[in-house]
Amino acid sequence: MKFVFVGNRKFVLQEMCALKLDIIDALVIKNTHLEKEISDIVDKYSIISNKKELLNKLDNLEYDVLVSNGCPYILPISDMKKKLYINIHPSLLPNLKGIDPVIGAILYNKDSGATCHLMNDEIDAGDIISQVKIPKSEDLDVSLLYQLSFIAEKQVFRLAFDKNFVANQKQIDGVDDIYYSRCEEDKQIDFNESLGLMINKVKAFNNKSQGAYFTYQGDTYKVYDIDIVNNKFVDQYARSFKDQEVLFVYEDCVVVKKDNNIVKLSRIIGDLSKIKTKSSII
Repeated sequence: MKFVFVGNRKFVLQEMCALKLDIIDALVIKNTHLEKEISDIVDKYSIISNKKELLNKLDNLEYDVLVSNGCPYILPISDMKKKLYINIHPSLLPNLKGIDPVIGAILYNKDSGATCHLMNDEIDAGDIISQVKIPKSEDLDVSLLYQLSFIAEKQVFRLAFDKNFVANQKQIDGVDDIYYSRCEEDKQIDFNESLGLMINKVKAFNNKSQGAYFTYQGDTYKVYDIDIVNNKFVDQYARSFKDQEVLFVYEDCVVVKKDNNIVKLSRIIGDLSKIKTKSSII
């Protein structure tokens, strides 16, 4: 079988190479990390700038299987050549369809993983070939979950290959399944919202390119870590403070009383000299 790869991530492509598949072309999305690394992975590749360019390229290629992994374009499968089209998506479909499932898994406290499925004209909606589960746990943040998802994507492709890409499970949306693509509002920490949601927001956006944030007297502060302090001495000291008042400001940290918990926000980017002890953080 002749394969063509389309996407912006290297890990499934590397697994295809490890399986010694006949990859006639790797169609790499422009301005992605994969564009910088592709020459070290395969010899035959093309850089794709837009959907029209991608479809024109596919029209002129002879292949049996198209493997999509991080393709940002919705392909008109029903109007394309009658070939096998599969996609590797970093979630347990049908839950967490959309562009940012890894962030969504942390934000909404969901199990994660990877799914290999047949493609159709809808988004992430085809029959399932194989799945690998990453169970939710409190020690996961988005940076670590991305790394685990890359491993799961390789594993799920290998499982699908071993099954000769035969699907055996229909996708049926459940009442708790969500579609998630990030928005700016999801990054903003509101000290009036629940502590659990605050923690999830920081963990969901703590990679270097993102960062959750809060505002204080008109200034914006990015936050990359959050912890609950359980020290008894600190707890006793905090009794004289009101909820949402600042206990300490030091280095790149702010410690706040929140819902009778002591919360340490750290790795903060912003001018912390403006935040005063005993002031309200809201």
